[in-house]
Amino acid sequence: MRCPLSAILITLSAVLATSSYAQPQSTLQDPAAAFFDDSQVREIRLYFDDPNWYTTLQRAHQSDPADPYFPCRFSSSGVTIDKIGCRFKGNSSFNRNGIKKPFKLDFNEYDDNAAFFGLKKLNVNNFDLQPDFMREKLLHDLAGRYVAALRSVYVRLYVNDAFYGLYLAVEQPDKTMMQSRWGSSEDGNLYEAEERMGDSRPNLTWLGASQAAYQNIYILKTNEEQNDYSRLISFLDILNNTPAADLPARFEAIADVENWMQGMAVNNLVVNLDSYLGAGAEYYLYDRMRDGKFVHIQWDHNESFGITGDGTPRLAVPATTDPFWLPTAATGGGPGGGGAANNARPLLEKLWAVPEYRRLYLRALARFLREGFNPSWMTARTNQLAGLIREHVAADPNKAYTAAQFETAINSTVGNIPGINQFVRDRYAFLRGYLDGQAQPGDVRINEVSAPGAAPWVEIHNLGPGPVSLNGFYLTDDAANPAKWAFPSGRRLADGEYLIVRLDNDAAEGQVRANLSLPAAGGTLYLFATAVSATVPLDSVTVVPAAEGQSQVRIGLHGNRWEITGTPTPGADNVMTAATTSATGRLVINELMADNKTAFADPDEPGAFEDWFEVHNPGAEAVDMSGMYITDDPSNPTKWKVGAGVVIPAGGYLVFMADNEPGQGPRHASFALSADGESLSIHATDGVTLIDTIAFGPQTADVSFGRAGGAWSLLASPTPGAANSAAR
Repeated sequence: MRCPLSAILITLSAVLATSSYAQPQSTLQDPAAAFFDDSQVREIRLYFDDPNWYTTLQRAHQSDPADPYFPCRFSSSGVTIDKIGCRFKGNSSFNRNGIKKPFKLDFNEYDDNAAFFGLKKLNVNNFDLQPDFMREKLLHDLAGRYVAALRSVYVRLYVNDAFYGLYLAVEQPDKTMMQSRWGSSEDGNLYEAEERMGDSRPNLTWLGASQAAYQNIYILKTNEEQNDYSRLISFLDILNNTPAADLPARFEAIADVENWMQGMAVNNLVVNLDSYLGAGAEYYLYDRMRDGKFVHIQWDHNESFGITGDGTPRLAVPATTDPFWLPTAATGGGPGGGGAANNARPLLEKLWAVPEYRRLYLRALARFLREGFNPSWMTARTNQLAGLIREHVAADPNKAYTAAQFETAINSTVGNIPGINQFVRDRYAFLRGYLDGQAQPGDVRINEVSAPGAAPWVEIHNLGPGPVSLNGFYLTDDAANPAKWAFPSGRRLADGEYLIVRLDNDAAEGQVRANLSLPAAGGTLYLFATAVSATVPLDSVTVVPAAEGQSQVRIGLHGNRWEITGTPTPGADNVMTAATTSATGRLVINELMADNKTAFADPDEPGAFEDWFEVHNPGAEAVDMSGMYITDDPSNPTKWKVGAGVVIPAGGYLVFMADNEPGQGPRHASFALSADGESLSIHATDGVTLIDTIAFGPQTADVSFGRAGGAWSLLASPTPGAANSAAR
């Protein structure tokens, strides 16, 4: 294999944002980012020694249950691999479109060490049901802003040096993709929720405790040898069988609710019924090791923007699909017919019944409209893509649609397929009106608080889904005086809008200057809305120490978690960056060992080798940890309280024993770490504010896991109480 670009590593400065703020990321080395740079049309060349390669691949895909790969030589972007696996893929996309079939490429089919820009597999899709050549690409890009979605790039495909057509190269959901999103240590179970003929489909219903009931519809794609479905079965048990009152606490412990709600909202947005929403299939589930939570992975986007498998709408007017649409016997489609069991969608039914999750879902839809799914943005993007691919569409010798249909489909209907911009215009108009009507005072919250200084401020944010009048809203630092400062009369916050209120105790200087000051650390700001309650605050935040140039920001789209950031963003989405000055009490979990056999002896119990973790103070002053909380259970942030007198000097490292023996001293936690993987978190003395957290997977005996060059890795040697060694 010749791979002149194999040494090129592209550092992702921002991986997929999955919340209302950008999470702090490890420095992930992701060579595939270079290939998926879609500012240009790329080129892929396949070479078959078999002169009848087309017939060979076609017959195998049609009639061989094994659907085998066949050898070919691969060349693209300066990389040549002498032998990879190649086959046709797809069902409807294979049977339609003449000879222009979609391909699947397996770079390590014949060589376990072979890869292309770090990728093990690549899908090469043929624009099935896409006279516009772009709806699949548009959906990848839109979804990728918010959830773990596939990346894609246009390619000219050549077979034996003959131009075969314009295709879309699409990322494969696999371990490589999971590691590119969440770190090199990711090794969780990935399941394909596969659409199959029969009576059952992967619609997340409870089928009992037996693994056999699930393994034919949720296909395990990683860690196949272990063949372990236990956590998936637990996920489905919690979802389906937990009493409604207990569901949020139990479900959030095993699932990333923001990810699921945003993923479902994406599918409704573009009326993608070939998904969990409609077919009850065609997606992936990943059991993320970083925090032990299941996430939804988008997949198979050709039947979107209002069309289904035969190119016609399943719904009479797709653009007016209700945001809470669910399949019925009449509208449910897919294998197994429209029976009640197959039409059940417990994830949506259960989560939509939780008011907070229902609002989260509506707010996600509103955010999509603001940030891309609107006529202005989409027209500009489709014009950009059309300019990029127009000449390649015209030259495509095997395209299923004409160049004239390509031009028409960008804006207008071709056959039964609505034009991209036509659909976006109609869908946007319907959803905008619907969402505006769903606005509530409770959508407004405190979102960010500056550090003390010459001009302190607080940021108020309307999360959406619609505009909210601030009449009857008050801000106060005294819960006994709810109406201390009234927001300006007639002020209205649009969906997603931010308002900065100066806390300088000088209301006369302007309408957004409050007659109160920023509370000192430990003080509280309250937001009241009389339309909700004159005595119970709508929202509040307890102020924690922060240094000049920092701010305190709310984390996530729901809940009440706060963090200190080194990048204040008044009037914009919160951004999480490390705030490391000692004045904030900002500490970092630096190293841990969850399977300590002989590596480090307990200093307070000679001869004992027990779990341990290390906390680092990167600041210039000592930090007193007395009264802070450390936990291995995200649902119980105050599990163990650090004893009095525990101080970390400036630049220092402090080792805690996780031995479940708190009686041995103030650095002995009341829990042990799990060698199978779990999480570890530090909270401030209020028991709420998160200081640092890390989720880790299965550990190796006497090998520590720690920070190395900005990323978490297994370390070459354990270094308790000192700077970390290099990664193994």
